[in-house]
Amino acid sequence: MLQPYRMYPGQPKTLFTKTSDHHHIIVTDDGEVRHLKFGDSLQSGMYVVDPARSDFRYTEYFHLAWVFKRDIRSVLFLGLGGGSTPKKFHADYPSITMDIVEIDPAVVEVAERFFHFQPGPRLSVIVDDARAYLAKTDKRYDLIVHDAYFSEAVPFHLMTREFFHLAVKRLAPTGVFAFNLISDVVGPESTLFRAVYKCWQELFTAIHVFPVEGKRNIAMIGCLTGEPVPKDEVVRRAAQLREEWGNVPLLETHAKHMRTGKVRTDDIPFLTDEVSGSEGDRGYMSVR
Repeated sequence: MLQPYRMYPGQPKTLFTKTSDHHHIIVTDDGEVRHLKFGDSLQSGMYVVDPARSDFRYTEYFHLAWVFKRDIRSVLFLGLGGGSTPKKFHADYPSITMDIVEIDPAVVEVAERFFHFQPGPRLSVIVDDARAYLAKTDKRYDLIVHDAYFSEAVPFHLMTREFFHLAVKRLAPTGVFAFNLISDVVGPESTLFRAVYKCWQELFTAIHVFPVEGKRNIAMIGCLTGEPVPKDEVVRRAAQLREEWGNVPLLETHAKHMRTGKVRTDDIPFLTDEVSGSEGDRGYMSVR
């Protein structure tokens, strides 16, 4: 489930509905913003007059990946939705190539028809299960962006210890992994975040956590190499990127949301394939 940073007083008009093998897909438009929904859950939003701009602020946090790796040239997205982040990356970073893995061909059709998403020489779509693709490809990417959701739940097989161990094998030696997770960072609703963090401690030399202001989205960025970057340095680098590129005006502000406190993981188990019975089990992990 994705959470927009503003709400709309007008009654949106339904442009399209379809029940696919994976989702109940709904497209709405209030004259200013067009939204993609899976059932009752908002998944993606696009300003009608500026299709490269999303009304989901968490998508801007993915640009923080360049804080930790300035030479990103290849990106893999797990999950398409309305294509908000790939469209923005395509417009902002002309030197990168992108692959997107999306399990539902109906979602690809909707993104192309209603959200100005257009595959091309630098932007390819693979219709497949994300984990299946990772298991059979031999490509490596500078950045992997994990943003795959089913309604208000996370596909369980894309959350386990085994999944993340597989995914990092598809990163370049100095690659970074970005993940949009819906969870609290502390308190009784933080179990999912802490379970992911526990797994990432096995895989990454540095983990940077950015709670999205006013929402339950958490942007997690894991780095295969290097030490954790202090918060003041992250903010400095983000400000430099903002000044040089100007594509994300609030990037420095987003960097200031970085959480630096210790994350407790000794009181929770790993999420493993065995919990769901097998690697082939496509259950879902609720975000609530």
